[in-house]
Amino acid sequence: MGYKIKELAELSGVSARTLRYYDQIGLLIPLRQAENGYRLYGEQQVDRLQQILFYRQLGMPLEEIRRTLDSAEYDRSRALEEHLAALRKQQEQLHLTLALL
Repeated sequence: MGYKIKELAELSGVSARTLRYYDQIGLLIPLRQAENGYRLYGEQQVDRLQQILFYRQLGMPLEEIRRTLDSAEYDRSRALEEHLAALRKQQEQLHLTLALL
């Protein structure tokens, strides 16, 4: 199944403008571009966007995200484990902050 840019924007919660920018900088390249100019995204692009959003949530700059995801050493499973650990750490920090209130 493929997604048009508007559909992917709605699915992911990012704007179509952001997706076009990610394409422009080579961070998230569509699966293909239709004759009418519409960008079409496949499951691999959806998975990559999920990884981009995880890294953005952790505050990583876009250029560093691109280098990380394009690296030959990139391991998706390890990255997900690292994301989970970072989210748990943030959760713990939020609990401590709330306890101080």
